[in-house]
Amino acid sequence: MKTRSSLIYILLVLAFAVAAAGCRTAAPAARRAGADIDPCAERLHDTCGRFLLYFSINGSLPDTLDELARAESQTPPPPGTGGRTGPLVCPISGKPYVYSKDGPRLPGRAGLLVLYDAEPVHSGMRWGILADVAAEGRPPTLRVILVPVRVFAAEKQKKAG
Repeated sequence: MKTRSSLIYILLVLAFAVAAAGCRTAAPAARRAGADIDPCAERLHDTCGRFLLYFSINGSLPDTLDELARAESQTPPPPGTGGRTGPLVCPISGKPYVYSKDGPRLPGRAGLLVLYDAEPVHSGMRWGILADVAAEGRPPTLRVILVPVRVFAAEKQKKAG
């Protein structure tokens, strides 16, 4: 009797092992390298780091992008960064980013749009950096966001009127 229950146990274990071997989840589909990475968004993420380093040294965001570049040229790159980041131009359009320390506010979002694409070359949208300035002396929170073109049309209309 003991042999029979041992045999049933072994058969159950084997049946479970065979079933488990046949029930593997499918491997995720192979993704093309960089398929989900927009080079403009990546550059703006790097630029957030540049702004935060500038802020940590100077206590504010730069007044101009030239000021940011001058400050960077006078300090060594942070360790582990592999050197300087790319130019402050959109890698898709080739046009310089628009910078304003006191940039426009976005409807329904806290903070200011301090840096953004000059043209809506990303499926009719623009990448930008939204800065939510914290309490005095504290670094801002910087986020890279996609901004619909209608936001810029509303801003342009507001300035004209």
